[in-house]
Amino acid sequence: MMTRFVLWPLLGASLALAADKVPEVVTREASGEAAIVGGNVDRAAREAKEAALREAVEQVAGVLISAQTISANSQLISDQVFSHSAGYVRSYQVLSQTQDKGVVKVTVRAEVGTKELDRDLQAVQALVRRLAGRRLVILLQEQTIDDKGVTVSSGVTATVLTEAFKRDGWTLVDPSFAAGKVHVGSAVALGAVEAKEIGTLSKADIILYGTVAFRDAPTDALLLSGGGQRAAFPLTGDYDFGVFDTSTGSQLAKVSGKLRSSVQDMSVQSREESAYNLVRAHAEEIVTSVRRAVLESLRSAEQNGNRLVLEVVGVGDFGSLQAFTREMPKWSAGVRQLSSPTLSAGRARLEVTYLGTAAALAEQLEGKTFHGKKVAVTGVSGNTLEVTLGK
Repeated sequence: MMTRFVLWPLLGASLALAADKVPEVVTREASGEAAIVGGNVDRAAREAKEAALREAVEQVAGVLISAQTISANSQLISDQVFSHSAGYVRSYQVLSQTQDKGVVKVTVRAEVGTKELDRDLQAVQALVRRLAGRRLVILLQEQTIDDKGVTVSSGVTATVLTEAFKRDGWTLVDPSFAAGKVHVGSAVALGAVEAKEIGTLSKADIILYGTVAFRDAPTDALLLSGGGQRAAFPLTGDYDFGVFDTSTGSQLAKVSGKLRSSVQDMSVQSREESAYNLVRAHAEEIVTSVRRAVLESLRSAEQNGNRLVLEVVGVGDFGSLQAFTREMPKWSAGVRQLSSPTLSAGRARLEVTYLGTAAALAEQLEGKTFHGKKVAVTGVSGNTLEVTLGK
């Protein structure tokens, strides 16, 4: 089945309206296409109409937010908003339906409600801003096993996914910090303590951790050269990743799947090139799975609070630490819980459940006064916040 969505053109002056001047309902004409599969014209017409309605919603979205924002976060907006396009359409009229070369094209005139669409777009933009500050480290054990059973370590999957996540707007952490310090294996083996330790070493918020294995697909005469050597390198494989939050050490999601290439490009000269092409073909589904897991984590944090680590330098004795924890809810209404306090040589560490980010809490603590000492924020990294009490 093939469904094509027509992307909206660059916004012209007629669409460059401020959000508060956009009417409650905006009318747009749009077209959508769908292939006829198995002779089912009715199904193709229905899919083409749905594509046209989605295109109308996308055009109205262009009135509400900038084209640059839509372009930079098109996949995220597609996942969260445009997949529910029918919910924004108040009414529509089918203007035409044509059929040519196995494809049905439908053109509609749709009335799109802007209030609900604007609300959901703003929610996605807020998520985009929070995602932009997230630091991701990719730690994978990748191996290719050839037809003689020889295992070779490689890194094409990490390379392909790094490129994809960068395009998606993530900040990627160089995994070289792990050399000699972190043994990468199955995601099942990574516990909360180890995930937190990796977070401390890497300064990353999220870890993509696990294994990927490639194997030669069975050969036949078509894949062998005259000398009995391989003329092409089709592979089978599987990947098994875990997505971890370094602040809590918890696993947010499990991402796994199977990979199989077909012999279509006889110009592929190596297993590494074949593996690269194979992973590249599946990169978007892996990125989407990880993004979805992190988004769900962010939503949960907004409702229940983030777990932050607060380090306090110069707090003195344990009584002063307890007094400091009693003051924090007064300084910031977002503080929900403080727990697990430890103190050593005037340096305290405690966990804070907070409705917001470490950076937001830093802004609220900066400049406060405790027992005549000024509170200064001296470090913010991921979900860890350091404050120093002046003399």
